[in-house]
Amino acid sequence: MTRPSRPRRAAALSVLLAVAAAGCGVPAEDVPREVDPPNGVSHAWATETTPAPDPDPGAGNIPERLYFLRDGELVAVTRNVDAQPSTDELVEDLLAGPTDAEQRDGLTSALLGNDIVVGVRLRDGRATVELTAAMDETGRTDQIFAFAQIVCTLTAKPGVTAVSFTRAGQPVGVPRADGSLSEAPATSADYASLLSG
Repeated sequence: MTRPSRPRRAAALSVLLAVAAAGCGVPAEDVPREVDPPNGVSHAWATETTPAPDPDPGAGNIPERLYFLRDGELVAVTRNVDAQPSTDELVEDLLAGPTDAEQRDGLTSALLGNDIVVGVRLRDGRATVELTAAMDETGRTDQIFAFAQIVCTLTAKPGVTAVSFTRAGQPVGVPRADGSLSEAPATSADYASLLSG
C-alpha cells in the first residue's frame, strides 16, 4: 500500500476543514455585530470590566529618598525615578510636597512651596542651599521640621555629607532639633531625634 502524497493529503485536509466549517450552522458575516447574551444567563464575558491601569510611566528603578512629616515625626519616603536626581531636583521634589497617595497615607510637609529656595550648590560633599526671604516670612512655628526635611533629604543623596544655608550669599543660622541655632553645616544627626521609629 502506497502512502498518499503530501499535496493529496493537504487537499484532503482542506476539504475536511471546509466541510466542518460549513456544518457548524453559523453563517459567515461580512461586518462584525454585537451579540447580546441571553436573559438570565450571567457569564464573565458578559460583564463589563474596567481595564487595569497602566503602570506609572514616570516610575523608574532609581530610588529617590525624600523626608516628609507624619504625626510630628520625620518620615523617609522612597520614590522610584528614571535618573539619579541632582541636588536641585531633590529639593524641587521635596518642595512639591507629598503626592496624593502619600497624603492619603498621612504625610504632610512643613515646607510651604517652591518659593523658599533659590538653588543648591554642591562642593566637596557639602550642599549649600540659598534661601529666599520667604523662609523668614512663613509665620510657621515648625521651621525646625522645614530645615530637617531639607537636610535629611539632601544628606540621603550619596556624596552629600552636610548642608549649609545662605541668604544673599551670607551664612544663615538654622534651628537644630534641640532648638539651638547654628550657622555650622547641618547633618542628619542634628535631627535624629525627630525621625520616626
